Amino acid sequence: MNKRIKVLLPVLLVGALSLSMVGCSSDNAAGNGSASTTDGNKASGLPAPGDFTNNLELKLSGSFTRGKIEDGNWVQKKLEDKFNIKIDNVKVDTFNKDQVQLMIASGDLPDTFAFTAASMTAQDYLDNGLTRTIPKDMIQKYAPRYTKMLDENPPGWEENLAPGTKDQYLQLLGYQGHTKSLIWAPTFRLDWLEKLGIKPPGDIKPVGTSGGKERIFFTEKAYTLEETENILKAFTLDDPDGNGKNDTYGLLPFNNNLSNWASTLMGAFGVASGYNLEENGKLTAAEISDKYKQFLKLMAKWNKEGLIDPEWTTIDVNKSWDKYLLGQTGYYPAQPAYVGMDDWTKGRAPQNLVVKDPNVKLLVTAPEIGADGQQGEGSFTPVNMLGDAFYISKKVTDEQLARILQIFDYINFDDDAIWTLYGDIGTHSNWEGTPEQSALKIKPEYPETEGNMGFYAYNFRTYDSKRASLLTSEDTMKLKNDFFGRQDVLDKMQIKPFKYDLMNQTKSSELNKKYSGQLDTIVSEFRMKAITGQIDIDKEWDKYVQSYLNNGGKEILAELDKAPKVSDLLNIK
Repeated sequence: MNKRIKVLLPVLLVGALSLSMVGCSSDNAAGNGSASTTDGNKASGLPAPGDFTNNLELKLSGSFTRGKIEDGNWVQKKLEDKFNIKIDNVKVDTFNKDQVQLMIASGDLPDTFAFTAASMTAQDYLDNGLTRTIPKDMIQKYAPRYTKMLDENPPGWEENLAPGTKDQYLQLLGYQGHTKSLIWAPTFRLDWLEKLGIKPPGDIKPVGTSGGKERIFFTEKAYTLEETENILKAFTLDDPDGNGKNDTYGLLPFNNNLSNWASTLMGAFGVASGYNLEENGKLTAAEISDKYKQFLKLMAKWNKEGLIDPEWTTIDVNKSWDKYLLGQTGYYPAQPAYVGMDDWTKGRAPQNLVVKDPNVKLLVTAPEIGADGQQGEGSFTPVNMLGDAFYISKKVTDEQLARILQIFDYINFDDDAIWTLYGDIGTHSNWEGTPEQSALKIKPEYPETEGNMGFYAYNFRTYDSKRASLLTSEDTMKLKNDFFGRQDVLDKMQIKPFKYDLMNQTKSSELNKKYSGQLDTIVSEFRMKAITGQIDIDKEWDKYVQSYLNNGGKEILAELDKAPKVSDLLNIK
């Protein structure tokens, strides 16, 4: 169902995780210059891997194309020499919806693309004759590193198969290693806690030693929901900033992303926004579950008691960062990179206040513990770590595809190709901290993306542990290694859906696309009215659930019930 969109990385890395969608006719499944979809030996008769005798012209694009690429750039020349190709650069901002729609309407697509702004699925692309399929034997022959990644992430090979085939793939997938972590953590004003005489729930350690990080502390212990409520009351009622005014609040939500601000609070009830779960022996959507109802009732209680900043209904996440900077909020959710103060998080709460005010101290804790001992948050990806979509244009021949697969495999999965992202280390970039243990930073005299250097211009959004670490500060990596990304923590605290149609065995994606707009409206309107006290949750609940079911929810759940359990998908050998 919902694929959970969250802000994890800088603007370069923002975008919807487009998990595999399918649906095409057998005629559409074979691209121009390809054999039929039932031919299981497409790689025969093609050049051997590494044989680049024929010079080919390729129109290459990737996940980060912003239309700022310059012809003859540094990366382009090196790739052209290495693979004996001539690159036709894509000078379109693929993050711009209007520009992408014009390109799609014209049918003049790059040979490779991963449009961030497009809402089309793999089915849409194939049904409209815009893309071709990718034979399994060509993947295995020309992309051995990508092949290994799929082997190690079951059921990778079962994803993205074109309908009616056993060896034709609709798209290439990325490994989202940068999301192998708990995403959100409760963060409290530690200076307020200290003034109010409230002790941390466990031993605390500073996140770093300088730049404000020496004033941000972390403990892997957690407050209970009851303790959190008492803290929020003290933050609101006991003048924690000592200015003699009644101008502070415990909690500052925002109105545009529940799965961000409420992720750990919902996790204390055992539910994750946008996912489904088993309740009373039946499959149900999170937003009509009893667990979600109890979460709403707690939020309504906190709102009625004045613990929530009343302006939350009118502000989005960006405005909430500005509001937090006023220093009137005691609790705010944070990602590890926020409190690790990675460069891309500048200006975001809660670390923006640490930068502004030298007297501010923060305490980051593990997710709150609910009444039944529940603790955690929704996982970023619903099943495995695979996501996003890299497409091959319909007009690409098998000979071109063989070359494209080798380029794709090299620049995205070979450690030697780090230069496509950061140039030559020492010349174009430097380590932020300890070499090999911290982020790589492009020197200020070079463009970070595209331009005359071409960094990121042809790359796909995929990150193994090595590449994920290159984006992450040393202090943030330590937070992940010590807690947020630790496997035992993930096993215990990541909430995944109960069922998920990963391999497109049902029509749930089609139904979700059909009904998601009206269901989102029903859910968001009820949530707003419930938390703000405009309705009695208990009295209106059954009518709300029935409205959800009558407006497509019942059909979606019935179809999704045919899908495998996520626990079974994860155990596929």
